[in-house]
Amino acid sequence: MIKKIIIGIGLMVILLVSILAVHIYMVTSSKPSGPNWAMSQIDFNEDIDSLKSVAVSAGFLDMDGLKDARVNRVSDYMVVLYDRQKHSPHELVSQMNSKFDMKASLFQPSESELAASCPAIDKSSLTYQLGGFFQKIFTN
Repeated sequence: MIKKIIIGIGLMVILLVSILAVHIYMVTSSKPSGPNWAMSQIDFNEDIDSLKSVAVSAGFLDMDGLKDARVNRVSDYMVVLYDRQKHSPHELVSQMNSKFDMKASLFQPSESELAASCPAIDKSSLTYQLGGFFQKIFTN
């Protein structure tokens, strides 16, 4: 009985590690053929009211290659989901500034924010170290 449990747990670990390796390989190996969706945060350097936030959001959603645009009026920023093959984030900021007469800027995370890109995972965990190992293998 204990032997079956140990074999079952071992097979489950092998299966999960294999799934992780395949996922990392698929993400890092090939270039996607369809839309390449990316998300960017555009900071408003001014307070924005509800009417202007609706106008900005609707104006962006009319553009080809944009999937979603959500304005956070409390913190004065907008998150945009766009196709990177059609738009660059700097282009979106310049279009916002010219189209809506604003002084917006692209949010650029600091080095420490980039280093902690996944706050949900512990950097000393086995999962993180195993993922880093497969990423090094597949990207070199």
